[in-house]
Amino acid sequence: MSRDRSTQPGADLSRPQVVALLALIGIAGACASEKGRDHAALKATLEAERARFSEAFSHRDPSAIGHLYAEDAEVFPPGVAPVAGRRAIQELWKGALAMPVARIQFETVEVDSNPATAWETGRYTLIATNGSTMDVGKYIVVWKRDGAGWKMYRDMWSSDSQPQAPAAGGSVKH
Repeated sequence: MSRDRSTQPGADLSRPQVVALLALIGIAGACASEKGRDHAALKATLEAERARFSEAFSHRDPSAIGHLYAEDAEVFPPGVAPVAGRRAIQELWKGALAMPVARIQFETVEVDSNPATAWETGRYTLIATNGSTMDVGKYIVVWKRDGAGWKMYRDMWSSDSQPQAPAAGGSVKH
C-alpha cells in the first residue's frame, strides 16, 4: 500500500524551502556552538577573577579584595546585615581576614550572562592555617562589566554546616 505524499510531514515543502530549513538548522547549531564558546570564555574570565580573590585572601589584602567589587557593590554574608559599598566591603573582609584561614578555594559550577551582567554559582572551601577544612559552602555572584572588566556587584554565600543550637536555657537571636 502506497502512502499519500500529502499526509507525510514536510511533503509539501519545495526543494528551496528544504534547503532554507537546513540552513536555519545549521545557523542555530553554529549559534549554540558560539554560545558554548562564549560561556567557556566567560567562565575562564570569572575563574581568573576568583583566583585573584583567593590570592588577595591568602595575602591578607582587604584592599585588593575590595577592588574586585564594583563601587556600588553589596554583599550578603551569612548571619549579618548586608554590607554596601566598596569601602564597607573592604572593612568586612578586613575583619574576616583576622580568622585563622590560610586560603579559600572556589569551584565555579555555572555561569551565564547578558552584555552588561553575568551571574555565577559555585562552591567554596575554607582551609584553616593548620591545613584542615574549616568550612564548605556555596555562593552566587552577580558580576557587572565596567571599563576595567568584570566586577562583583552582588555577592552572597552560605555554609553547608548546620547552625549551632543555642546552649541549654539560651535563646535564639533574631
